Amino acid sequence: MVMALEKRIWRIIKESKGRYIGIVILILLGSFYFTAATGIANNLEKMVVSFAEEYRQEDLTFSANKPVEDIEAIEVQSGALIESYRQYEVTLSDNQSLYGGELRLLSLSSKINIPAILSGRSLKNSGDILLDPYFCQTQGFKIGEKIELNGKTFNIVGTIAIPNYVYILKNLYDVLPTNGFGIGIVSGADIEAFPAAATEAVTVYGARFKDRENINAQTAKLHEFLSEKGYSLSEWLNTDNNKRASMPWSNINSMQAMSFPVSVAFFLLSCIIVGVLVMRMIKSDSVVIGTLYAQGYRRRELIRHYLAIPMLLSTIGGLAGTLLALPCVAPVVDSMLIFYILPSKSITFSPTNLALAVLMPVAFIGLLSFLIIRNILKKTAAELMKGDMQKVNVNFIERTLRLERFKFNTKFMIREQVRSIPRLLFLVMGVSAASMIMLFGFNFNYSMDVVMDKGALDRYLYPLEYNFKEVQNIKDRGIPEGAEPYNAFRCYPDGRESVEFYLVGMEADSVGLKMKDMRGNAILKDQVNITNPLASRLKLKEGDAISFVNKLDGKSYSLTIDGIVEAYGEQFVYMPLDEFNRMTGQPIGSYRTVLSSYEINFDESLLAGVMDARDSEAFEDLSMPTTLIVASVTALAVLIAVIIIFLVTSLMIDESRNTISLLKVLGYRGKELAKLILNSSTAAVFIGFWLGLPFMLAFGNNLYGYIAEIINMVIPMIVSPVYVLISFVLILAVYEITKRLCGQKLAKIPMSEALKAGNE
Repeated sequence: MVMALEKRIWRIIKESKGRYIGIVILILLGSFYFTAATGIANNLEKMVVSFAEEYRQEDLTFSANKPVEDIEAIEVQSGALIESYRQYEVTLSDNQSLYGGELRLLSLSSKINIPAILSGRSLKNSGDILLDPYFCQTQGFKIGEKIELNGKTFNIVGTIAIPNYVYILKNLYDVLPTNGFGIGIVSGADIEAFPAAATEAVTVYGARFKDRENINAQTAKLHEFLSEKGYSLSEWLNTDNNKRASMPWSNINSMQAMSFPVSVAFFLLSCIIVGVLVMRMIKSDSVVIGTLYAQGYRRRELIRHYLAIPMLLSTIGGLAGTLLALPCVAPVVDSMLIFYILPSKSITFSPTNLALAVLMPVAFIGLLSFLIIRNILKKTAAELMKGDMQKVNVNFIERTLRLERFKFNTKFMIREQVRSIPRLLFLVMGVSAASMIMLFGFNFNYSMDVVMDKGALDRYLYPLEYNFKEVQNIKDRGIPEGAEPYNAFRCYPDGRESVEFYLVGMEADSVGLKMKDMRGNAILKDQVNITNPLASRLKLKEGDAISFVNKLDGKSYSLTIDGIVEAYGEQFVYMPLDEFNRMTGQPIGSYRTVLSSYEINFDESLLAGVMDARDSEAFEDLSMPTTLIVASVTALAVLIAVIIIFLVTSLMIDESRNTISLLKVLGYRGKELAKLILNSSTAAVFIGFWLGLPFMLAFGNNLYGYIAEIINMVIPMIVSPVYVLISFVLILAVYEITKRLCGQKLAKIPMSEALKAGNE
């Protein structure tokens, strides 16, 4: 008897191969996305964390107006490792450089920011040099070759990764790498051997705290301690805000924040959809269950029999999705690290995550199927054989609609839907899920474009931003026409260190930065203004007070908000420059940034970085990963929509086989039948799509709020009518294609089905 049941399992699967393939693909997608997302995030995190820990990445970098003396005593008092290194800028000769190469030579560190040898060997002899691999690649250098720098010849002995130059930026406040710029490691003696090193080489300090908790407080304490000893500190920047070290973390945190909850939500959705479909299939088989029950099969045997199909499908889908995801992780990790210099690590996977990817669909679908089967088998064999579960009853919705008012075709199409509420809900929610994913992908891309185009870049009327290493003063260094001074420091609200923002001092008649209120009107600049994204996060309005702490020195301040600035993602508080300097105890006329409408020939040794908003294409390169995400999410949504609509339509045809056969006997032709049966779902697809829009907004806003707390990045949820229309057209196209596929199945139903039903 058991063998007979096993044979029936394979017969059931062969009879509806397309349906079961669709179920397996749906489960496969959930397991694939879960495995890939967690694998990529975990491996990236492992690479960055292990590099920072093993090679002692600094917690902050700074320069001083004079050599810091008695470093060992300061280390004991501050609880930090502090190390100085020499830094010297050189250029490649014309016959060696392909792209006007510039090289920053750093002396070898031993306590913190220890270089990791990626290839070749470490420094042994005078004249040895280690280069970053990206510089070697772009300039065409190889290990064993010689390189001439400012008249001195060096032997290239290897390539390195440095913890404080994971993302190689020339200046601390640069946004994008400088073409042809690279990093080299040489001995301190080799740097001092350059004739101009005595005047042009600079000393930079790095610090790493032994206590890995509450870094902000320790940083402020060290700054205060050094200031009390008479050191004038510049380029003081903690690692969290140093793009050279923090850029990989931004990518990792954002991906973890987005991919994990998205994958889990999608995975649970897949399980629920499959579970509902299994429930409908088992209910339609109630007469067979009753017959087998009456023939002497035990309840335990029947439960095992009907659990076999969902368990088999979920196991195959879970395993296939997991196995397909494994080889995809390494290429994605490599592509994400193309601009980052990190020691390579072998790709590993968490056994727990792999087990979850396989077992979660089995557990969800198996448990749901077990509960359904057990509930059905509570009834007697006689009750099941009557087929009451297959009978269609007039429900309250059908009675409320008063269908007698309509023509036959209209009545038939409405009844096809409302007489199977679970199937109708399944279709509506499935289309909503696919629409939500598609809309989220498109509008995430649109939101990022708006942040870039209408955000910071659009608001800069003066496109060049010069950031100085030390505070300047208008009395000493005047500001030319067409340029404006600004002063700023990074801070956080009292008690909320995860919400970081800039307090900016600007001139009352500033024109370099465009600012409008929430109604689009020009806003006064001689008052305290806060950008809308920051005000929303802190739940502030005009007239409220904001208390905050300077990250540099730990001092606390409080200001009253006078206006709210329309902005897209930016987190700033603006105030008049003179008031800013008085409040912070700086001389009137102090500034650290200059906005300019044209290029100014500042001494490069004074600059910490230059941002050029004129080159919008360079910033568009940063959004390349976003485009790939949108493309993959859209493809995923289309596939989900195809599977869901196909499964529901196929189920609807199977449940209406007798009716379809009878209509053929009565003379209905193929196109007329397709219109009656297949087009009856059109309203449900429309409703499902438009439900997907509010679902997407709710999901996106919650997800973006979570991301803001994790990585302090505010992404506005902005809906584009164009993308909504594109998504709607895609869903309708999927619906039409799926109908055509199912129409072939409808055409194969013979007229004899009606006669068989009558005989039965």
